[in-house]
Amino acid sequence: MIKLEEKISKIKEILKRWDLCVSEKIILIYLISFSGKGVIKVSRHEISKDIGISNLTLGKYLNYLSDKKLIYKKQVRVNGRFTANEYSFLEERKD
Repeated sequence: MIKLEEKISKIKEILKRWDLCVSEKIILIYLISFSGKGVIKVSRHEISKDIGISNLTLGKYLNYLSDKKLIYKKQVRVNGRFTANEYSFLEERKD
């Protein structure tokens, strides 16, 4: 579990970044608040509902953050089918 002090430090870093728009900052802060060991296990539907943006808009900003290498997306399979995307702050996780 990521310690509270580490989360606060990351949030402060994000807030000071000039290369991120307000929406990107809010999404990153949201993801940090729900991360455990650097992994975000919150559905896109829940994120978009909590933040108050559409799923389409959320997807756009998640792609921006992924392109900037601030988050990494992994498609999760259950019984051979894709079920959800998992996001992390680490480039490649070994489960």
